[in-house]
Amino acid sequence: MEHFIHEHFHHNPLLVILSYMIATLSAYASIDLAKRVRHSQNLVKLFWLLLGGSALGIGIWSMHFIAMLAYNFQFPVYYDPFLVLLSVIIAVIGCILGFFIASGQSLFFLRFILSGTFMGGCIVGMHYVGMEATMPVVITYNEALFTLSIIIAIFSSKVALWIGFFSPFTRKEISWKLKLLFSVIMAIAITGMHYTGMAATNISRDSTLVGLHTKHMLDNHLLAWIVVIGTLFVFFGFFFSLSYNKLSRKHAVFQSTILDSATDGIVVSDDKGMILHANPAFYQLVDQNKQLKSNLSLQDYIPDFSNNYLYNHDYQLTVKQRIIELKTHPIIEENKKSSLWFFKDITETIESKKKIEFLAYHDPLTGLPNRYKLDQELTTLIEKELEVACIFLDLDRLKFTNDTLGHQAGDALLSYVAKRLKKVVNEKGILARVGGDEFIILLFGDQVAFAENLTSKIIEEMEIPFTINRSQIRVTVSAGVAIYPSDAANASELIRFADLAMYESKRNGKNRVTFFNRLLNEKLKRSVQIEKALVQAISRNELYLLYQPKIEVTTGKISGVEALLRWNHPELGHISPVEFIPIAEEKDLICELGDWVLKEACAQSVEWNDKNQQPMKIAVNISPLQFSKEDFLTRLKEIIGETKMDPRDLELEITESSSLAFEEQVGIKLNQIKEMGISISLDDFGTGYSSFKHLNQLPIEVLKIDKSFVDQLIGNSDQESIVRSMIQLGHNLNMKVLVEGVESKSQVDWLTRESCDLIQGYYYSKPVSPNEILEMLQQYE
Repeated sequence: MEHFIHEHFHHNPLLVILSYMIATLSAYASIDLAKRVRHSQNLVKLFWLLLGGSALGIGIWSMHFIAMLAYNFQFPVYYDPFLVLLSVIIAVIGCILGFFIASGQSLFFLRFILSGTFMGGCIVGMHYVGMEATMPVVITYNEALFTLSIIIAIFSSKVALWIGFFSPFTRKEISWKLKLLFSVIMAIAITGMHYTGMAATNISRDSTLVGLHTKHMLDNHLLAWIVVIGTLFVFFGFFFSLSYNKLSRKHAVFQSTILDSATDGIVVSDDKGMILHANPAFYQLVDQNKQLKSNLSLQDYIPDFSNNYLYNHDYQLTVKQRIIELKTHPIIEENKKSSLWFFKDITETIESKKKIEFLAYHDPLTGLPNRYKLDQELTTLIEKELEVACIFLDLDRLKFTNDTLGHQAGDALLSYVAKRLKKVVNEKGILARVGGDEFIILLFGDQVAFAENLTSKIIEEMEIPFTINRSQIRVTVSAGVAIYPSDAANASELIRFADLAMYESKRNGKNRVTFFNRLLNEKLKRSVQIEKALVQAISRNELYLLYQPKIEVTTGKISGVEALLRWNHPELGHISPVEFIPIAEEKDLICELGDWVLKEACAQSVEWNDKNQQPMKIAVNISPLQFSKEDFLTRLKEIIGETKMDPRDLELEITESSSLAFEEQVGIKLNQIKEMGISISLDDFGTGYSSFKHLNQLPIEVLKIDKSFVDQLIGNSDQESIVRSMIQLGHNLNMKVLVEGVESKSQVDWLTRESCDLIQGYYYSKPVSPNEILEMLQQYE
């Protein structure tokens, strides 16, 4: 110990302090650079390995020779350049190989032992080779201190490698204060090794070498410059590491700021799925309560998560009933096994997309598939070569509901109808709404055989009235059925033929089903011709009126006539109202026709009165659609004013089945008509669905009993009782009763006995021309 202290007293204290500082600086740089080695791969790792090993090796070498320069020799000394160079090479190679062994991936304990021992041995070699470079001296060693110096060198190497490669601090960022503490400890160990080695050294002047040629030797000044250069290299490594670390920190802070400000969840993970960094959006997306926990993997937050998603760069998974879009990208930097994950909540996007897709293929009012969806389904069924039945349905009263109660009521009616249809169809087929009041049902496979039964069931269901705005609405359904491939060759033909069959149901009285047959094609062509011709029928004077007398039972005289529309087309000939009136209603031409009939009838009444000098009522049928128009009363007044007809000679026939279901609204108009002096009769009484209790609240003067009640009247006690009750009801309500469709004397006699007021029918006269009416008036006078 005395020798050790004695040796220190022979050192320049400033250079001794400098050697300690160089050792501390080298240790600090080695700790920082070792971490770069540990977390790098390939060429990047090689760069940090060379830089880190060289900085530590040269730093220890510089410390050694600064300490040598600090020693006060009693005689001039020189240094062998070869041995000086060899010493620095040994130090650098030892540190580089020590770093290399320590940075491996397996055999932890063996790596620790080998790397520390090898590195320590090289540092010892550097020290004593450097000592041997001193000239002209004779050096001997104290064996105990020599051995102790070796132990200190190996121990200090192991400490350095443990801090840089094996300790828990390598897994996280080390604060500069802790780095400094470790560096001071390592510096004490390194310099301790050197000064222990110096203490083990006995230096004496070798007289045999005195006067040796020193041209190729290094003196203290030259060595000092070499040491300065080595020290500058250490400083370079140190400041390069600090600058890199600073830039890395800035990059990390910048990256962290960007990640944390993102609205989507972003996670950086290692190859095992352990979270290295996650932004707040990710924690909020998966589980906010776990944000403060550490050492968690992605699977801890997302149970269904798998690293296999690495092979699928776009993926969707469900987290807490939310749909998450997952994208991943490898991080091509120091560690290629790291991954960058993007988590985006696309629940609203998916729901919006589903809504858009639903709206694109479904009717927004009823929620049923629309025409586009139906076409897709039908095409698919035909491609599968399945037998398909197409049932085309059309509501018979939707337009009237819209015109009388408003479109909101019409929409409500459609919704209720759709619900009933869904209930009937159930899972048996595909139900779609393809138009305003049109529905299509597709039956396929074994269900085709039940097409007729299903359609009959639908017609039965529609007989139950709907209640809308406290009014009961009864609708009927006209249906047409076509079957693929027996009737049609493709999807478009199938729908067109079913539509054609449906229109046949309408022409035959509605509320029925018609199966397609080839004869309907000819009817379709005629229907199209009638529709086109009807538009120009008025302007071409093809329409005319006939009149059927109404006979007063008690006197046998004509009390009035009913105006009936007829059409004679130059090519199609006489066209029955039964054929063209439904087309006029469907194509919205009925109001124009109705105004023409009303105007012609009023003009005819004025002409008859001028010729006959005897007032006679003329009755005109008013279509429900015409009556429901807001300007109906205005047009009625205009026509009466234009024709100069006495309103007391006009009678309007309102159809019961189309009007009295909405007695409150109809009542207002009827009272206004009554105030004008116009009479009102209720046509087709008994065929509609109005409540009898409301009849006395309406200004109706005549009840017209429909022809269907007298066809099987005679000899049928049930039918006689019905008609008798209807006559009595009319009289009890202070109304006259007219029976139409009377064709035999027996019917006349029965109606006379039952006190019927008026009779109309072929028994007395078919509809005739205006001149024939004048002749009949003269005959019945």
